[in-house]
Amino acid sequence: MTVTQLIYRSRQDRLSPESIHHIRDQARENNARLGLTGVLLYGPEHFLQCLEGDAAQVTRTFRTIAEDPRHDDVALIAVRDVPRRTFADWSMGLIDTEAPGVREAVADVMSTGDFIPDHLGTDQVTTLMQRIRALHRSA
Repeated sequence: MTVTQLIYRSRQDRLSPESIHHIRDQARENNARLGLTGVLLYGPEHFLQCLEGDAAQVTRTFRTIAEDPRHDDVALIAVRDVPRRTFADWSMGLIDTEAPGVREAVADVMSTGDFIPDHLGTDQVTTLMQRIRALHRSA
C-alpha cells in the first residue's frame, strides 16, 4: 500500500519561536487525529514541509495551510505516491535549519548555503529530506 507525500515551501514573516512551536503543536494534534505524518523545516524567512498520509487528508491539510495567514507565497513542489512514509514516527517533526548538522545538510543541497527553498526541485528536496531524516535517526 502506498501513501501520498506532499512537499511545499512557503515564506513566513519572521515568526517568533513561540509561534513556530505553536504551529508544530497544532499540527501534531491535528495530524495524529488525521493519520498524517511529516516534518516542518524552518529558517528565518521560509518553511519547507513534507506531509504524508491518505491522499484526501493530505490534500485537505495542504489547502488549509495554503489559506493560513502565517504562510505567504505557498508553492507546491511535489505530490507523489511513495511505498512508505519517510517520517512515519513523527506526527510533525520540527527542524530549525540553523541547527548544527542541519545547516551543513542545507548547504550541501542549496547552492547559496542559505535556507531559501524557492527554486528547489523535487530531487533536491528529496535529498534534503533524506539527509534530515538520517540526521535525526542517528541523534
